[in-house]
Amino acid sequence: LMDKHEYPEEAKKVLSDAFDKIIANEKANKIYESIRVDYLKKEKNFDKFSDKTKALSEEIGVHVYIVNLVILLGCTEALLKKYRKENIDEEIFWDSMIDLKVKMLECKENYDMYGTFVEGWFNGFYQMRRFKVGRFEYDLADFGCSEYTIAGETIKDEEFCLGMHIPSHCGSLSMDVRLDSYKKAYKFFRDKFGDKKYMYIVCGSWLLYPDNDKILPANSNTVDFLYDFEPLNVTTKYDFGDQWRVFGVQYDDKPVSELPR
Repeated sequence: LMDKHEYPEEAKKVLSDAFDKIIANEKANKIYESIRVDYLKKEKNFDKFSDKTKALSEEIGVHVYIVNLVILLGCTEALLKKYRKENIDEEIFWDSMIDLKVKMLECKENYDMYGTFVEGWFNGFYQMRRFKVGRFEYDLADFGCSEYTIAGETIKDEEFCLGMHIPSHCGSLSMDVRLDSYKKAYKFFRDKFGDKKYMYIVCGSWLLYPDNDKILPANSNTVDFLYDFEPLNVTTKYDFGDQWRVFGVQYDDKPVSELPR
């Protein structure tokens, strides 16, 4: 998987060395295997065995962020078998697993190490509730808002929709790329929509902040992307929790003047 997704050579060495340390250490290996069972078979979320990941990290002397990613990589083969059992196109599997690399690169940007600090995010992938289809990732979800009418169609609170996520480091948001993903998602989730010839997609992201069109150039793909959506809930707040997504660095409330242009 690391070769297929062209991980940096340094990353492959860091992760492989950490895995070798686990395999060579009997105590560490037992902890590692118990985590894999909890994660894959019992479907426990990462926060349920944080003590185990911390113990594994201390046992082999490797940062817990690196340990997190090694565990997730170590679970991919079993996940591929699930895909085959469910007759899901393997291309969807390989595309979905790109998110491991994406989050690894974000960890490198923010903490200067090849691991992941958002280990809990991956539950949706491994429990087969989230899939990357084209440029975007989609969750099986309920609408989760009050009744809303758009384009002559009314969607209700508990009606099925797709929750959409926009992975970083995955290229352009051009119209062609977006439409390709929407069309593939409609085909992939077709049986979930009954006899409807349309689908609902809900996305929460700083990329969809309506005033972005006042900040970014008019010909920006990000601005064009805004108009794929109807704003349901726009929130402005004083903290800047998405700064690491925008700038790739944890700033700890540095003034805006010190942020990269």
